[in-house]
Order: sequence, then C-alpha cells, then structure tokens
Amino acid sequence: MASIGAPVCVVRRYKPEDTAAAQDIMAKTVMETVSDYFWSAIFTEVLPQVALLTIAFSYIGLGVPFYFCLLGIPTAIVIIYAVIWLAHMSKALEVGQEMTNIPRLFLEHPDRCFWVAEVLECSEASELDSFMNKMKKVEYHFMSEEESSAREAELRGTRRHVVGLLGLTKSMRGGMKGWLRHLAVKKAYRRRGIAQRLLDEAIHFSTEHCLDEIELVATECHHKAS
Repeated sequence: MASIGAPVCVVRRYKPEDTAAAQDIMAKTVMETVSDYFWSAIFTEVLPQVALLTIAFSYIGLGVPFYFCLLGIPTAIVIIYAVIWLAHMSKALEVGQEMTNIPRLFLEHPDRCFWVAEVLECSEASELDSFMNKMKKVEYHFMSEEESSAREAELRGTRRHVVGLLGLTKSMRGGMKGWLRHLAVKKAYRRRGIAQRLLDEAIHFSTEHCLDEIELVATECHHKAS
C-alpha cells in the first residue's frame, strides 16, 4: 500500500477539467519532434533536392552569379527548418482544437474512450524536472479511479496534475479494430511506466468491447512521446 508521501499515479477517464492540461501536453509533444524531423530531413535526400532547386532557381531564374548561388545550400537548410516548424505548429493548433472536442470525439460512443494519467505528489513538491528523471528512478504506485476514491482520506493534501493521455477510437480501416491516438506523456515523467499503464487500460477496454485488434500510427521521430 502506498503511503501518503509515495508517488501515486491514477489512470482514469477524461473529465472536462482536464482539457487545459491535455492541450498543453499535446502542444509540447507535437513541437518536441521538430528537431527530430529536421535532422531526419538533413541526412536524407531532402536537403540535396531543396538545395539543388534553390541554386537552379537563383542561377537560371534570377540570373544570380553561380558563386552566390552556392548560398542556396544554407538557404535550403533554413527553408527546411521553417517548413517543418510551420507544419508542426499547424498540427499543434489542430490537435489543440481536437482536445476541446474530446467528449464528442471519444466519449459519445461506447467503443471509444479517452484516458488521462494523473500524478499525485506531496503538495510541497514541484514538478520533477528532466535532470532528476534521468538521475533517479521513480516507481509509481498505480491506482484505478475507484481505488483512489476509496482512499481519498489518505491521499488528501496531495498535488494532482495530469501528465499523460491516450485516446481510443475506431480504426479508419473499418471492422472491429481500434485506433490509438494522442499517446503522450510529459517529458519529465517518461520512462516510469505511465505510457505502459495507459496502454494496458486501452487493451483492457478493447478486450471488453470485443475489438479484434488495435493499431498505433507513428514514425521513427515519435519515440520520445511516451
């Protein structure tokens, strides 16, 4: 049994008051992968292609002397970063808007759901920073919402804040398939089993609702999100 001072994490269904925290987590998670996408583009054929187009346009289209056209290489790097950043910002705004529609998108249908991971810490404790996360292994005592309610007196005085989230909806491929969406955990709380607990909750829900399989769409740049 967890003592009052022990770190506790409650995985529960979304509530309307979680909207602001969900928007903050998703916005930071989306923008966090800008550098990963940028370096991925730099070390693939994207950079040579953009640089070649920039140089060709400057030399042929604008008549710029060739040695000045070589500045097209650093210009291409700036263009790539700007495009990636703008694309991520657009996605962050889109996802932020989606977070305001969680009840309609995830909770109005019996085979859809949305969960949040809520950490309960001592009231005097501040949010754990990334440095401490790397230096110290924190083991959480995971609870269901029912268990946390039953032990409300014991947990009174703790500081509650949402640090992770996960949605489950119908797969776009149809059939009895689920689609995991918006799996994200705050940077300072990763590698502590929170994402796994959210996934376990989704798997249990899928089993109860007779889904044949669940899918998660991700890229090599999204490994940090959970």
